[in-house]
Amino acid sequence: AWYCEAVRYAWEHHIMQGTSSAAFSPSSTTTRAMIVTMLYRLEGEPSAAAADFTDVAAADYDASAVGWAPANAIVTGVSDTAFAPDSAVTREQIAVILYRYASFKGYDVSAIESLTDRFTDAEAVSTYAKTAMQWAVGSGLIQGDTGAALRPRSSATRAEVAAILMRFCETLLP
Repeated sequence: AWYCEAVRYAWEHHIMQGTSSAAFSPSSTTTRAMIVTMLYRLEGEPSAAAADFTDVAAADYDASAVGWAPANAIVTGVSDTAFAPDSAVTREQIAVILYRYASFKGYDVSAIESLTDRFTDAEAVSTYAKTAMQWAVGSGLIQGDTGAALRPRSSATRAEVAAILMRFCETLLP
């Protein structure tokens, strides 16, 4: 499968785990809890204050990651009291989250590429995500599909996120 190398990379580098002991579920959507947990693992699982959201219990697998991400301005809650950990993230949201994480780390986020020159659905990118998506494309993290579409508002699959994170690590990490 096209994602085999990326899944292997994400698993071997302890960024992602399977959805069970025998499955990765590459076509399943990635949730907000999953993406902050992946970045939290990438960061080395630093100590973090407990999540301050009513929909994230202290015993949840993602509680530390959900506490860490907002504290570092990587991902915010959907409100002052809710994080929506089980909500799917879109491809443009992944770009925004990685852009914020790269900025948090002090990485170069100046690789900006025009979206309208390459993608048939460039106008579908939300205003809040435009700079982040231009950076993600310019950095080679997000690529279009075979039809030259970004699909910015489509849910990001676990396979897509594994590929994006592998490119992020191989391209931007020192």
